[in-house]
Amino acid sequence: MKTLTIALVAAMLLSTNSWAGDASGECSTQMLAGRWMFATEVGKQTFFPGGDITAIGTFRVDRAGNLKGKFDATVANLRFLPGVGFFGTVTVNPDCTGTLTFTTEAGTTRTDSIVVLSGAYARGMSQDVAFLWTYDMRRL
Repeated sequence: MKTLTIALVAAMLLSTNSWAGDASGECSTQMLAGRWMFATEVGKQTFFPGGDITAIGTFRVDRAGNLKGKFDATVANLRFLPGVGFFGTVTVNPDCTGTLTFTTEAGTTRTDSIVVLSGAYARGMSQDVAFLWTYDMRRL
């Protein structure tokens, strides 16, 4: 009986995808459920006085695509912004492209284009012409 149980568990583990995508290999919003981190490249911005901006943070995504997290940002020649809370949604299409929209606790809303490269890695790009940034997202 013990051998049969081990064999069944092994078969179930080996028959699942290495990430939470569909069996067809298509991407989905659900595959991003879990805990993530992100780090921006130095981005150009015109919203704040000062200069370029960079940010790093963590967030959680549920299976419906709702997200919530915090980040630190630095705006050159202006200030450091610690622990900025945000919430939003992410949508992933079957072709692994999608959008991530978030609102900061200050009420600023942004929408980004994303490409999911695996169940543990995605890249993003701001759609806002006042904030030209790209970033990496990695599963924690």
